[in-house]
Amino acid sequence: MKFLSRRFIVFSCLIFIADFVIENLNHKFQLNDFKVYYSAATAIATGKQVYDVAFSLGSGYYKYSPFIAILVYPIGILPYYGACIVDFLLISAATILASSIILELLSDFVFSKPFKSAALVLSLSFLCILTHLARELELGNVNVILLLTSCLSLRYLIRGKKVLAGIFLGLVIITKPFFILLFIPLIIRRYFVMIFSALGSVMVFIFLPAILLGIDRDLELHRQWLNAMLVHAAAFPSPNTLDAIIRSYFSLNVPSGFQYFAMLLLLIPYLVFSAANWYNRKNGKHLTSDLVMEWFVLLAILPSLLKTDTEHFLMTLPIIVYLLNYLIRTKNFALSILFVLLMLFYAGNISDLIGKKLSLELYNAGVLGISNILITTFAVILYIYQTRKKYISTSPVIA
Repeated sequence: MKFLSRRFIVFSCLIFIADFVIENLNHKFQLNDFKVYYSAATAIATGKQVYDVAFSLGSGYYKYSPFIAILVYPIGILPYYGACIVDFLLISAATILASSIILELLSDFVFSKPFKSAALVLSLSFLCILTHLARELELGNVNVILLLTSCLSLRYLIRGKKVLAGIFLGLVIITKPFFILLFIPLIIRRYFVMIFSALGSVMVFIFLPAILLGIDRDLELHRQWLNAMLVHAAAFPSPNTLDAIIRSYFSLNVPSGFQYFAMLLLLIPYLVFSAANWYNRKNGKHLTSDLVMEWFVLLAILPSLLKTDTEHFLMTLPIIVYLLNYLIRTKNFALSILFVLLMLFYAGNISDLIGKKLSLELYNAGVLGISNILITTFAVILYIYQTRKKYISTSPVIA
């Protein structure tokens, strides 16, 4: 991997080590989200109840598929502290690999000029997401791993390996089904082989546990999983969705169904962006750069569409890497100032620095959600009106 920078690896590893040491010294190395996966893996293997059981603090109910619990089981046989260390290492490695793959995709297919400052871009982007990454590490969540898997899916698609790309996408969808929205750019481009591969993989992941559990228990667990997802979606508080932001700032007293209208407010511009790219294709083939940007933009807006926790906004990392690439290449001072301001709102809610009271007020005001939408919009505008004219590669994606 050509953008796997040694300097970036050293830089990020030093921060990971520091985080690990501090969390242990403060007795906070609990990884409560990972504890849910760990406990569910043990429960499913021993025939105990998996769903509707509080395995950890907060929203400590298992709300993922039976397949994911079985996938975690090899780590689950370790003592919990040892399993936490393995999970911490997996998240750290996934962050480094995902960052490198993102930079590779952007450099190869979005920017035509070679870029030599890989360590600089990767390190700056790492610092931009550090607030959310620290929470990801503290909880032991799977967002960075899903980001890596989705980027690998895109990478294999561009390389023409549509079946393998679909398998990776299927793994993402079985973990968090709302990632099925990534079908949008695939449908527009008629990548039906990849779509069928993803759907086929999901079906395999659904019925694979039946080999160990029996078909009846497998189906019952999936029924419970569906119910757990619905309960979580209805009950989870999130002031950072577009729905919550509109309700809060405009004091609208509208029914719960308004959330779907709010989703359309983001998805329709995205569809217009994708459709415009499709119709502007050259020589009957659409540009790889368009696909890369559409994939990354959709990843970035997912946390603004659906109720989720703040660490899920790590999905904006590809857009941040894109913006840093563009700003360093163009040396545009005014746009760089705007980027810094947006990053302060995106990553500046650190209670140890600004106090718990102000931190809570910023969270309830949906500042993170607003900044995420503005950052993504900023990137789309740059891509459409400026970047495409100067730096876009004309290499076509597979037909």
